[in-house]
Amino acid sequence: MGTMIVLGGAVAVIALVTAVVLLWLRRRRPRPVFGPVPREPLSAVRRDDLLAKIDETFRAGRSCVLLGRGGVGKTHVAAAFAREARSPVLWVAAADPANTARAYAELARQQGLTGPEAGLAWLDGRDGAVVVFDGPTDPDALTRWLPARARVLVTTTVPDFEILGATVPMTGFDPATAAGYLEARSGLEAADVPRELGYLPLALAQAGGVIRASGSTEYLDRLPCALVLEREPGEDHSPWVEDTTLAALRTVAARDGRASVVAEILAVLAPRGVRRAVVHRAGPDPVAVDTALAGLEAASLAEFDVGGEVVTMHRLTRRAVLGQLHAQERLAEVLDRAFAVLDTEDTADLADHAAAVWRNFRALPSVSAGPRLGPVLRLRRRSVDLLVAESAFTQARALGREVLADHDAYLPAGHEDTVLAARSLDRATHPPAPAQRRRVRR
Repeated sequence: MGTMIVLGGAVAVIALVTAVVLLWLRRRRPRPVFGPVPREPLSAVRRDDLLAKIDETFRAGRSCVLLGRGGVGKTHVAAAFAREARSPVLWVAAADPANTARAYAELARQQGLTGPEAGLAWLDGRDGAVVVFDGPTDPDALTRWLPARARVLVTTTVPDFEILGATVPMTGFDPATAAGYLEARSGLEAADVPRELGYLPLALAQAGGVIRASGSTEYLDRLPCALVLEREPGEDHSPWVEDTTLAALRTVAARDGRASVVAEILAVLAPRGVRRAVVHRAGPDPVAVDTALAGLEAASLAEFDVGGEVVTMHRLTRRAVLGQLHAQERLAEVLDRAFAVLDTEDTADLADHAAAVWRNFRALPSVSAGPRLGPVLRLRRRSVDLLVAESAFTQARALGREVLADHDAYLPAGHEDTVLAARSLDRATHPPAPAQRRRVRR
Protein backbone atom coordinates (compact mmCIF):
# COMPACT_ATOMS: atom_id res chain seq x y z
CA MET A 1 0.00 0.00 0.00
CA GLY A 2 2.83 2.37 0.97
CA THR A 3 4.56 1.63 -2.33
CA MET A 4 1.40 2.50 -4.27
CA ILE A 5 1.07 5.80 -2.39
CA VAL A 6 4.71 6.66 -3.16
CA LEU A 7 4.24 5.77 -6.83
CA GLY A 8 1.02 7.76 -7.01
CA GLY A 9 2.75 10.74 -5.43
CA ALA A 10 5.66 10.46 -7.89
CA VAL A 11 3.27 10.34 -10.83
CA ALA A 12 1.47 13.44 -9.52
CA VAL A 13 4.77 15.29 -9.12
CA ILE A 14 5.89 14.29 -12.62
CA ALA A 15 2.53 15.41 -14.03
CA LEU A 16 2.79 18.73 -12.21
CA VAL A 17 6.37 19.33 -13.39
CA THR A 18 5.40 18.38 -16.95
CA ALA A 19 2.48 20.80 -16.88
CA VAL A 20 4.70 23.61 -15.58
CA VAL A 21 7.36 22.92 -18.23
CA LEU A 22 4.77 22.80 -21.01
CA LEU A 23 3.27 26.09 -19.80
CA TRP A 24 6.72 27.66 -19.66
CA LEU A 25 7.53 26.42 -23.16
CA ARG A 26 4.21 27.69 -24.44
CA ARG A 27 4.95 31.12 -23.00
CA ARG A 28 8.53 31.08 -24.27
CA ARG A 29 7.64 29.81 -27.72
CA PRO A 30 7.97 32.70 -30.15
CA ARG A 31 4.58 33.47 -31.68
CA PRO A 32 4.41 34.24 -35.37
CA VAL A 33 4.91 37.91 -36.21
CA PHE A 34 4.35 38.93 -39.82
CA GLY A 35 5.16 42.31 -41.28
CA PRO A 36 7.52 45.12 -40.23
CA VAL A 37 6.59 45.64 -36.57
CA PRO A 38 8.77 48.58 -35.40
CA ARG A 39 11.30 47.83 -32.72
CA GLU A 40 11.43 49.84 -29.50
CA PRO A 41 13.00 53.28 -30.06
CA LEU A 42 15.81 54.79 -28.02
CA SER A 43 14.80 56.25 -24.63
CA ALA A 44 11.30 54.88 -25.18
CA VAL A 45 8.65 56.09 -22.75
CA ARG A 46 6.37 53.23 -21.85
CA ARG A 47 2.71 54.26 -22.08
CA ASP A 48 1.14 51.65 -19.86
CA ASP A 49 -2.13 53.56 -19.54
CA LEU A 50 -2.72 53.31 -23.29
CA LEU A 51 -1.69 49.65 -23.44
CA ALA A 52 -4.16 48.95 -20.62
CA LYS A 53 -6.90 50.75 -22.57
CA ILE A 54 -6.19 48.59 -25.64
CA ASP A 55 -6.47 45.45 -23.48
CA GLU A 56 -9.69 46.72 -21.93
CA THR A 57 -11.13 47.54 -25.36
CA PHE A 58 -10.32 44.07 -26.69
CA ARG A 59 -11.97 42.45 -23.68
CA ALA A 60 -15.17 44.22 -24.70
CA GLY A 61 -14.90 43.70 -28.47
CA ARG A 62 -12.69 42.79 -31.41
CA SER A 63 -11.71 46.26 -32.67
CA CYS A 64 -9.72 49.14 -31.24
CA VAL A 65 -8.86 52.42 -32.97
CA LEU A 66 -5.92 54.55 -31.77
CA LEU A 67 -6.88 58.04 -32.98
CA GLY A 68 -4.62 61.09 -32.86
CA ARG A 69 -2.69 63.53 -34.98
CA GLY A 70 0.58 62.69 -36.66
CA GLY A 71 3.59 62.22 -34.41
CA VAL A 72 1.80 61.48 -31.11
CA GLY A 73 3.21 57.94 -30.96
CA LYS A 74 0.27 55.83 -32.17
CA THR A 75 2.49 53.49 -34.17
CA HIS A 76 4.84 52.85 -31.27
CA VAL A 77 2.01 52.15 -28.82
CA ALA A 78 0.56 49.67 -31.32
CA ALA A 79 4.02 48.18 -31.86
CA ALA A 80 4.53 47.76 -28.10
CA PHE A 81 1.22 45.92 -27.93
CA ALA A 82 2.18 43.74 -30.90
CA ARG A 83 5.63 42.92 -29.51
CA GLU A 84 4.11 41.77 -26.21
CA ALA A 85 1.21 39.80 -27.70
CA ARG A 86 1.09 36.06 -27.02
CA SER A 87 -0.77 35.28 -30.22
CA PRO A 88 -0.02 35.68 -33.95
CA VAL A 89 0.31 39.28 -35.18
CA LEU A 90 0.09 40.63 -38.72
CA TRP A 91 1.40 44.19 -39.14
CA VAL A 92 0.07 46.05 -42.18
CA ALA A 93 1.53 49.41 -43.25
CA ALA A 94 -1.90 50.52 -44.42
CA ALA A 95 -1.34 54.10 -45.58
CA ASP A 96 -1.43 52.68 -49.10
CA PRO A 97 -4.75 50.76 -49.36
CA ALA A 98 -3.26 48.35 -51.90
CA ASN A 99 -0.70 47.19 -49.35
CA THR A 100 -3.36 45.43 -47.27
CA ALA A 101 -3.94 42.83 -49.98
CA ARG A 102 -0.19 42.50 -50.46
CA ALA A 103 0.34 41.88 -46.74
CA TYR A 104 -2.31 39.13 -46.67
CA ALA A 105 -0.87 37.62 -49.86
CA GLU A 106 2.63 37.54 -48.33
CA LEU A 107 1.21 35.92 -45.19
CA ALA A 108 -0.43 33.27 -47.38
CA ARG A 109 2.82 32.66 -49.27
CA GLN A 110 4.69 32.07 -46.01
CA GLN A 111 2.10 29.44 -45.08
CA GLY A 112 2.35 27.67 -48.44
CA LEU A 113 -0.97 29.15 -49.62
CA THR A 114 -1.87 31.44 -52.49
CA GLY A 115 -3.73 34.75 -52.55
CA PRO A 116 -4.68 37.42 -50.01
CA GLU A 117 -8.01 35.74 -49.20
CA ALA A 118 -6.12 32.62 -48.13
CA GLY A 119 -3.88 34.72 -45.89
CA LEU A 120 -6.89 36.34 -44.25
CA ALA A 121 -8.53 32.93 -43.72
CA TRP A 122 -5.32 31.54 -42.17
CA LEU A 123 -5.14 34.45 -39.72
CA ASP A 124 -8.82 34.04 -38.79
CA GLY A 125 -8.10 30.42 -37.97
CA ARG A 126 -5.54 31.30 -35.28
CA ASP A 127 -6.80 31.78 -31.71
CA GLY A 128 -6.35 35.33 -30.43
CA ALA A 129 -4.71 36.60 -33.63
CA VAL A 130 -4.27 40.34 -34.08
CA VAL A 131 -3.97 42.37 -37.28
CA VAL A 132 -2.61 45.91 -36.93
CA PHE A 133 -3.54 48.38 -39.67
CA ASP A 134 -1.02 51.18 -39.24
CA GLY A 135 -1.92 54.55 -40.72
CA PRO A 136 -4.91 53.93 -43.03
CA THR A 137 -6.84 56.95 -44.28
CA ASP A 138 -9.82 55.35 -46.11
CA PRO A 139 -12.24 53.25 -44.03
CA ASP A 140 -14.11 52.00 -47.10
CA ALA A 141 -10.92 50.59 -48.66
CA LEU A 142 -10.19 48.69 -45.46
CA THR A 143 -13.64 47.22 -44.91
CA ARG A 144 -13.33 44.23 -47.27
CA TRP A 145 -10.11 43.12 -45.57
CA LEU A 146 -11.39 43.12 -42.00
CA PRO A 147 -11.09 39.64 -40.43
CA ALA A 148 -14.12 37.76 -39.15
CA ARG A 149 -12.50 36.46 -35.95
CA ALA A 150 -9.09 38.06 -35.45
CA ARG A 151 -8.80 41.23 -33.42
CA VAL A 152 -8.19 44.51 -35.23
CA LEU A 153 -6.01 47.38 -34.02
CA VAL A 154 -6.00 50.54 -36.16
CA THR A 155 -3.75 53.59 -35.83
CA THR A 156 -5.03 56.62 -37.73
CA THR A 157 -5.42 60.38 -37.89
CA VAL A 158 -8.89 60.09 -39.50
CA PRO A 159 -11.93 60.19 -37.15
CA ASP A 160 -14.07 58.29 -39.70
CA PHE A 161 -12.44 55.06 -38.49
CA GLU A 162 -14.49 55.30 -35.29
CA ILE A 163 -17.13 53.28 -37.17
CA LEU A 164 -14.89 50.20 -36.86
CA GLY A 165 -15.06 50.01 -33.09
CA ALA A 166 -14.14 51.56 -29.79
CA THR A 167 -11.73 54.50 -30.05
CA VAL A 168 -8.79 55.28 -27.77
CA PRO A 169 -7.89 58.97 -28.26
CA MET A 170 -4.17 59.75 -28.21
CA THR A 171 -2.34 63.00 -27.62
CA GLY A 172 1.30 63.86 -27.13
CA PHE A 173 3.13 63.55 -23.83
CA ASP A 174 2.05 65.55 -20.83
CA PRO A 175 4.40 68.53 -20.17
CA ALA A 176 6.42 66.82 -17.45
CA THR A 177 6.92 63.62 -19.45
CA ALA A 178 7.81 65.63 -22.55
CA ALA A 179 10.44 67.63 -20.65
CA GLY A 180 11.94 64.46 -19.15
CA TYR A 181 11.97 62.70 -22.51
CA LEU A 182 13.67 65.60 -24.27
CA GLU A 183 16.27 65.80 -21.51
CA ALA A 184 16.92 62.06 -21.83
CA ARG A 185 17.38 62.44 -25.60
CA SER A 186 19.48 65.62 -25.48
CA GLY A 187 21.29 65.46 -22.17
CA LEU A 188 20.21 69.08 -21.54
CA GLU A 189 17.22 70.95 -20.18
CA ALA A 190 15.25 72.85 -22.80
CA ALA A 191 12.11 73.97 -21.03
CA ASP A 192 10.57 76.00 -23.87
CA VAL A 193 10.97 73.41 -26.60
CA PRO A 194 8.30 70.79 -25.70
CA ARG A 195 5.49 73.34 -25.81
CA GLU A 196 6.58 74.69 -29.21
CA LEU A 197 6.67 71.13 -30.57
CA GLY A 198 3.19 70.38 -29.29
CA TYR A 199 4.61 67.73 -26.92
CA LEU A 200 4.85 65.36 -29.91
CA PRO A 201 7.11 62.38 -29.15
CA LEU A 202 8.43 62.18 -32.72
CA ALA A 203 9.42 65.85 -32.86
CA LEU A 204 10.93 65.74 -29.37
CA ALA A 205 13.03 62.71 -30.30
CA GLN A 206 14.37 64.48 -33.39
CA ALA A 207 14.99 67.70 -31.46
CA GLY A 208 17.01 65.81 -28.87
CA GLY A 209 19.89 65.05 -31.22
CA VAL A 210 19.99 68.63 -32.52
CA ILE A 211 20.07 70.10 -29.02
CA ARG A 212 22.71 67.62 -27.91
CA ALA A 213 24.92 68.79 -30.80
CA SER A 214 24.30 72.55 -30.76
CA GLY A 215 22.61 73.46 -27.48
CA SER A 216 19.07 74.62 -26.85
CA THR A 217 19.74 78.34 -27.36
CA GLU A 218 20.99 77.89 -30.93
CA TYR A 219 18.16 75.48 -31.65
CA LEU A 220 15.56 77.99 -30.48
CA ASP A 221 17.21 80.85 -32.38
CA ARG A 222 17.06 78.97 -35.69
CA LEU A 223 13.40 77.90 -35.48
CA PRO A 224 11.00 78.09 -37.14
CA CYS A 225 12.29 78.66 -40.64
CA ALA A 226 10.93 75.74 -42.68
CA LEU A 227 8.39 76.21 -45.45
CA VAL A 228 4.94 75.34 -44.16
CA LEU A 229 3.73 72.38 -46.24
CA GLU A 230 0.12 71.79 -47.19
CA ARG A 231 -1.58 70.11 -44.27
CA GLU A 232 -3.24 66.72 -44.34
CA PRO A 233 -5.92 65.51 -41.88
CA GLY A 234 -4.47 65.10 -38.42
CA GLU A 235 -1.35 67.16 -39.14
CA ASP A 236 -2.22 70.50 -37.56
CA HIS A 237 1.18 70.68 -35.91
CA SER A 238 3.50 73.65 -35.55
CA PRO A 239 5.92 74.48 -38.40
CA TRP A 240 8.61 73.82 -35.80
CA VAL A 241 7.99 70.11 -36.39
CA GLU A 242 9.11 70.21 -40.03
CA ASP A 243 12.07 72.43 -39.25
CA THR A 244 13.14 70.17 -36.40
CA THR A 245 13.18 67.25 -38.84
CA LEU A 246 15.43 69.16 -41.25
CA ALA A 247 17.66 70.37 -38.42
CA ALA A 248 18.01 66.78 -37.22
CA LEU A 249 18.96 65.67 -40.73
CA ARG A 250 21.57 68.43 -41.01
CA THR A 251 23.03 67.40 -37.66
CA VAL A 252 23.35 63.74 -38.68
CA ALA A 253 24.70 64.67 -42.13
CA ALA A 254 27.39 66.86 -40.55
CA ARG A 255 28.83 63.69 -39.02
CA ASP A 256 28.09 61.38 -41.95
CA GLY A 257 27.50 62.87 -45.38
CA ARG A 258 25.92 59.67 -46.66
CA ALA A 259 23.06 60.00 -44.15
CA SER A 260 21.30 62.70 -46.18
CA VAL A 261 21.63 60.62 -49.38
CA VAL A 262 20.09 57.60 -47.65
CA ALA A 263 17.31 59.70 -46.07
CA GLU A 264 16.37 61.17 -49.42
CA ILE A 265 16.22 57.72 -51.01
CA LEU A 266 13.93 56.51 -48.21
CA ALA A 267 11.70 59.54 -48.72
CA VAL A 268 10.95 58.69 -52.37
CA LEU A 269 10.54 54.91 -51.98
CA ALA A 270 7.63 52.93 -50.55
CA PRO A 271 6.17 54.42 -47.35
CA ARG A 272 5.51 50.93 -45.99
CA GLY A 273 9.26 50.34 -45.65
CA VAL A 274 12.41 49.44 -47.54
CA ARG A 275 14.46 46.29 -47.06
CA ARG A 276 17.98 46.94 -45.82
CA ALA A 277 19.35 45.05 -48.84
CA VAL A 278 17.66 47.56 -51.16
CA VAL A 279 19.09 50.56 -49.29
CA HIS A 280 22.55 48.99 -49.56
CA ARG A 281 22.39 49.66 -53.29
CA ALA A 282 22.69 53.37 -52.52
CA GLY A 283 26.30 52.25 -51.83
CA PRO A 284 28.94 51.91 -52.79
CA ASP A 285 29.82 50.36 -49.42
CA PRO A 286 27.08 48.48 -47.51
CA VAL A 287 28.94 49.05 -44.24
CA ALA A 288 28.86 52.81 -44.83
CA VAL A 289 25.15 52.63 -45.66
CA ASP A 290 24.49 50.68 -42.44
CA THR A 291 26.39 53.35 -40.49
CA ALA A 292 24.24 56.04 -42.11
CA LEU A 293 21.07 54.10 -41.29
CA ALA A 294 22.18 53.75 -37.67
CA GLY A 295 22.69 57.51 -37.50
CA LEU A 296 19.23 58.15 -38.94
CA GLU A 297 17.67 55.72 -36.47
CA ALA A 298 19.48 57.31 -33.53
CA ALA A 299 18.10 60.69 -34.61
CA SER A 300 14.56 59.25 -34.98
CA LEU A 301 14.59 60.06 -38.69
CA ALA A 302 14.08 56.40 -39.60
CA GLU A 303 13.30 53.21 -37.71
CA PHE A 304 13.80 49.48 -38.14
CA ASP A 305 11.39 46.62 -37.63
CA VAL A 306 12.04 44.09 -34.87
CA GLY A 307 14.04 41.94 -37.28
CA GLY A 308 16.29 44.83 -38.27
CA GLU A 309 15.70 44.18 -41.98
CA VAL A 310 13.03 46.76 -42.94
CA VAL A 311 13.53 50.48 -42.45
CA THR A 312 10.67 52.99 -42.48
CA MET A 313 10.31 56.75 -42.28
CA HIS A 314 7.42 58.47 -40.49
CA ARG A 315 5.19 60.36 -42.89
CA LEU A 316 5.88 63.71 -41.14
CA THR A 317 9.60 63.13 -41.62
CA ARG A 318 9.04 62.04 -45.21
CA ARG A 319 7.00 65.16 -45.96
CA ALA A 320 9.66 67.44 -44.51
CA VAL A 321 12.41 65.81 -46.58
CA LEU A 322 10.30 65.89 -49.75
CA GLY A 323 9.38 69.50 -49.08
CA GLN A 324 13.06 70.38 -48.91
CA LEU A 325 13.79 68.52 -52.15
CA HIS A 326 11.03 70.46 -53.90
CA ALA A 327 12.22 73.79 -52.48
CA GLN A 328 15.81 73.08 -53.57
CA GLU A 329 14.67 71.66 -56.94
CA ARG A 330 16.60 68.43 -56.28
CA LEU A 331 13.78 65.89 -56.48
CA ALA A 332 14.74 64.84 -60.02
CA GLU A 333 18.30 63.93 -59.05
CA VAL A 334 17.05 61.87 -56.10
CA LEU A 335 14.65 60.01 -58.39
CA ASP A 336 17.63 59.21 -60.63
CA ARG A 337 19.32 57.61 -57.61
CA ALA A 338 16.11 55.70 -56.90
CA PHE A 339 16.11 54.34 -60.47
CA ALA A 340 19.64 53.05 -59.91
CA VAL A 341 18.72 51.48 -56.55
CA LEU A 342 15.70 49.71 -58.03
CA ASP A 343 17.36 48.63 -61.26
CA THR A 344 18.24 45.17 -59.94
CA GLU A 345 15.20 44.69 -57.67
CA ASP A 346 13.65 41.32 -58.51
CA THR A 347 10.91 40.87 -55.92
CA ALA A 348 7.28 41.92 -55.86
CA ASP A 349 8.31 44.74 -53.48
CA LEU A 350 9.14 46.67 -56.63
CA ALA A 351 5.42 47.38 -57.12
CA ASP A 352 5.28 49.52 -53.97
CA HIS A 353 8.56 51.30 -54.69
CA ALA A 354 7.65 51.99 -58.31
CA ALA A 355 4.27 53.37 -57.23
CA ALA A 356 5.98 55.76 -54.81
CA VAL A 357 8.51 56.83 -57.44
CA TRP A 358 5.65 57.37 -59.91
CA ARG A 359 3.82 59.66 -57.46
CA ASN A 360 6.96 61.73 -56.98
CA PHE A 361 7.70 61.73 -60.70
CA ARG A 362 4.30 63.27 -61.40
CA ALA A 363 5.20 66.19 -59.12
CA LEU A 364 8.20 67.12 -61.30
CA PRO A 365 8.06 70.09 -63.68
CA SER A 366 7.75 68.97 -67.30
CA VAL A 367 11.33 69.93 -68.16
CA SER A 368 12.60 67.47 -65.51
CA ALA A 369 9.92 64.83 -66.05
CA GLY A 370 10.51 64.31 -69.77
CA PRO A 371 13.92 62.60 -69.58
CA ARG A 372 12.70 60.35 -66.76
CA LEU A 373 9.44 59.14 -68.29
CA GLY A 374 11.05 56.10 -69.92
CA PRO A 375 12.80 54.83 -66.76
CA VAL A 376 9.76 55.27 -64.51
CA LEU A 377 7.40 53.52 -66.95
CA ARG A 378 9.92 50.69 -67.26
CA LEU A 379 9.82 50.27 -63.49
CA ARG A 380 6.03 50.11 -63.62
CA ARG A 381 6.04 47.40 -66.31
CA ARG A 382 8.58 45.34 -64.39
CA SER A 383 6.34 45.63 -61.32
CA VAL A 384 3.54 43.87 -63.16
CA ASP A 385 5.88 41.12 -64.40
CA LEU A 386 7.30 40.52 -60.92
CA LEU A 387 3.83 40.25 -59.41
CA VAL A 388 3.05 37.61 -62.03
CA ALA A 389 6.29 35.81 -61.13
CA GLU A 390 5.12 35.78 -57.48
CA SER A 391 1.70 34.41 -58.56
CA ALA A 392 0.00 37.59 -57.29
CA PHE A 393 -2.28 37.61 -60.31
CA THR A 394 -5.13 39.71 -58.89
CA GLN A 395 -2.73 42.49 -57.96
CA ALA A 396 -0.86 42.11 -61.25
CA ARG A 397 -4.05 42.51 -63.27
CA ALA A 398 -5.17 45.61 -61.36
CA LEU A 399 -1.73 47.19 -61.62
CA GLY A 400 -1.35 46.10 -65.26
CA ARG A 401 -4.52 47.94 -66.26
CA GLU A 402 -3.34 51.06 -64.41
CA VAL A 403 0.13 50.92 -65.97
CA LEU A 404 -1.27 50.46 -69.49
CA ALA A 405 -3.55 53.47 -68.97
CA ASP A 406 -0.54 55.53 -67.90
CA HIS A 407 1.35 54.51 -71.04
CA ASP A 408 -1.64 55.50 -73.19
CA ALA A 409 -1.85 58.86 -71.40
CA TYR A 410 1.84 59.78 -71.55
CA LEU A 411 3.11 58.21 -74.80
CA PRO A 412 2.18 58.66 -78.47
CA ALA A 413 -0.25 56.15 -79.95
CA GLY A 414 1.41 52.88 -80.94
CA HIS A 415 4.57 53.51 -78.92
CA GLU A 416 6.67 50.38 -78.44
CA ASP A 417 6.64 50.78 -74.65
CA THR A 418 2.84 50.77 -74.70
CA VAL A 419 2.99 47.47 -76.58
CA LEU A 420 5.24 46.08 -73.82
CA ALA A 421 2.78 47.30 -71.16
CA ALA A 422 -0.05 45.53 -72.99
CA ARG A 423 2.00 42.31 -73.02
CA SER A 424 2.60 42.60 -69.27
CA LEU A 425 -1.15 42.97 -68.70
CA ASP A 426 -1.78 39.96 -70.94
CA ARG A 427 0.63 37.84 -68.87
CA ALA A 428 -1.25 38.90 -65.73
CA THR A 429 -4.61 38.11 -67.33
CA HIS A 430 -3.49 34.80 -68.89
CA PRO A 431 -0.65 33.66 -66.62
CA PRO A 432 1.82 31.12 -67.97
CA ALA A 433 2.26 27.70 -66.42
CA PRO A 434 4.48 27.75 -63.30
CA ALA A 435 7.40 26.13 -65.11
CA GLN A 436 7.32 28.89 -67.73
CA ARG A 437 7.25 31.83 -65.34
CA ARG A 438 10.41 33.84 -65.14
CA ARG A 439 11.35 37.28 -63.98
CA VAL A 440 11.63 39.55 -66.95
CA ARG A 441 13.38 42.92 -66.98
CA ARG A 442 11.70 45.35 -69.35
